[in-house]
Amino acid sequence: MVPAFDEKDFSTPVSDTAKRSIFWPAMLCIAIAFVGGFIFNQFHLPLAFMLGAVAFTMIAAMAGLPIARPHRYAITPMRASLGVLLGAAITPDLLDHLGAIGAAAAFVPVFVIVSGLIGMLYYTRVAGFSREEAFFSALPGGLNAMTTYAEELGVDIRRIALAHALRITFVVILIPFAVGYFVHLPDVRLSNATVSITEIVPRDFVLLVIAGVLGWYLGRWTRMPGAEMLGPMVASAALHITGITAARPPIELIIVSQVVIGASIGARYIGETLEIVRHAVLHAFGYVTITLLIAASFALALHVLFGVPVIAGVLSFAPGGMSEIGLIALTLGLDVGFVATIQVSRLTTIALFAPIAFRRIRHVLAEPVSEKPSPH
Repeated sequence: MVPAFDEKDFSTPVSDTAKRSIFWPAMLCIAIAFVGGFIFNQFHLPLAFMLGAVAFTMIAAMAGLPIARPHRYAITPMRASLGVLLGAAITPDLLDHLGAIGAAAAFVPVFVIVSGLIGMLYYTRVAGFSREEAFFSALPGGLNAMTTYAEELGVDIRRIALAHALRITFVVILIPFAVGYFVHLPDVRLSNATVSITEIVPRDFVLLVIAGVLGWYLGRWTRMPGAEMLGPMVASAALHITGITAARPPIELIIVSQVVIGASIGARYIGETLEIVRHAVLHAFGYVTITLLIAASFALALHVLFGVPVIAGVLSFAPGGMSEIGLIALTLGLDVGFVATIQVSRLTTIALFAPIAFRRIRHVLAEPVSEKPSPH
């Protein structure tokens, strides 16, 4: 079995031997992801290249094929590309929605508390997690942030990491299909949102590259949540709002970005057996269903009070990854800036207060839970 690189090791120098040993397994992973994306695209499925990549690499990972998760040096440019694309969709009209954005952001701490408490009850009473495991599994924050916090505080992260990986996977898969089932949308293919590489002007392409690079450095320097995507998104939005350029990254680059990011999600299951994942899948599906229902409730409240479209509200509170949620919002023709702002508010709230809250209530969480059902 070929191990995957850990994202937390981004700043750690990687030896030439390690790079060589991981290169071909990672390339195999990406190749399998491309096959999955191409097949899904033939069936005209939503976010075909990303969902196909997730599905095929997840199967390959659990089947024990010699694949490795693409290194962060490959994933980061892809996330930055998506950030530039999403930033290009932000228009001055966003300023007209500041009232709704402020109201939705005010709802975020309530959403985090409600979903966290209900999720903890679910993971302890139904899934059989310890209270400490349930605390970090139930908070809809970033996978790396939650596992890092838990590990630093001495909590076993194995089930936590799997719970969050499955959460992101299910959100990415369920939302496009659910939206397509409940709402009639004539054509939401991503190709409608950008152009081919042969149609983009070199000057515009250079500006977009500069936005991606400078935005990435800005995000890292300010330590903003989702910096790899959010920084380039902010820089790109500045270019487009000021009218410096109206160009968007070419569709070919966006397809590659979807495939690589999809491969990175699916390859998280390297080393997991089907038996272990089978039990985790059931509980993750239950948790995601609960949190999406909570998100829908908040979205309905925003719609009634401020006229925010229900779909935009659901995506704003959906506990998925920023890159994936942003892409879904873009393909559905929703206000990407609104959705991204609320997503950032959710991640920031959890990142700031989760470690503090855990330390305050750890003595309660550490108490044994009687008569817990077996997780298996």
